[in-house]
Amino acid sequence: MVKLKKNTLILIFIFFINTSFSQITVEPSPIKWYTIEEADSLFKIFPKPMLIDVYTEWCGWCKHMMKTTFAHKGIAAYINNNFYPVRFDAEGFDTIKYQGKTYTNPKIGKKPKHDFAKFILKGRFSFPTIVYIDRQRKMYQIPGYMKIKEIEPLLVYFSEDINLTMNYDDWKYLYQHNYHKNYKEELAKETDLQKPDTSGVVKWYSVKEASNLCLVNKKPLLIYLHTDWCQSCKIETGIVFKDSIIAKLINDNFYPVKFNAASQEKVYLFGQELTGNGKGNPHKLTQALLQQSFKFPAFVFVNYKKQKINEVHGFISAYQFERILSYLKGGKYKTQKFEDFVKSFEGTIKK
Repeated sequence: MVKLKKNTLILIFIFFINTSFSQITVEPSPIKWYTIEEADSLFKIFPKPMLIDVYTEWCGWCKHMMKTTFAHKGIAAYINNNFYPVRFDAEGFDTIKYQGKTYTNPKIGKKPKHDFAKFILKGRFSFPTIVYIDRQRKMYQIPGYMKIKEIEPLLVYFSEDINLTMNYDDWKYLYQHNYHKNYKEELAKETDLQKPDTSGVVKWYSVKEASNLCLVNKKPLLIYLHTDWCQSCKIETGIVFKDSIIAKLINDNFYPVKFNAASQEKVYLFGQELTGNGKGNPHKLTQALLQQSFKFPAFVFVNYKKQKINEVHGFISAYQFERILSYLKGGKYKTQKFEDFVKSFEGTIKK
């Protein structure tokens, strides 16, 4: 098994770059704001979504959001850790350089708007507006004041790249149902038919149990790797794995293992002992399975020959999961490409 090569120098360099910028805070919010040029420079070194708070000095709701939602310690910490936050005055007069272009305020009219604001808002001026720029540099404009429980699912949606695989309404539906106690008002009008199916129960095995059974019965392993800080992992565990169709597909065709990627426990995979690497570091099992692709949740499929047959990273909806599991369960992956398989596949779970 391959050992992880730690990119210590790269991490130190990124830390140095981060701390060399003079980030500002706006009381009472503890969010540490960059300029757009600083955020863009950091993005080139270490791609991470940007969150641009577009405001004006006269906007009362902009100020209120700074005193409420952005002042929430949990929200602020999540933004600081998972985004490059930028605060931009739509009517400011600074010269902005972004992606090789220069933007200025033309100073035309009573309340002239900056050309950069026109660019990122696509000419639609509504304040406040949060502009999310994902790792593909695609922009998403979300206008209006946002309460804590309104911004939470959006932050996870963009920080964990869920926007690349599913639309926001579907994600919000899963998020709200997983934390249904916080969204009682939003879910009050729903009928039982509109609620997600969470009647399924996956029979989880330990690493040792699953790998031993895999060798004897020649049924592949499904190792689900999650972390405590991965928010979409919580939705995967709380909603998707509890779908009755998904649970049955897994129980019938795989030996499933649920494993915390930063665990410190001693485990045995096909008889090989693997241990933790210290608090906050990937477990040796995680390193062996994922090498350096530490994006969670992660799903690794291993056959009885101890060969990795597939590896999937990022949140998977029940609709997507049914297709992946059906493709892998009977060895169809040996003779058919996944893209061709799904063209003719008729699943039970609706998108």
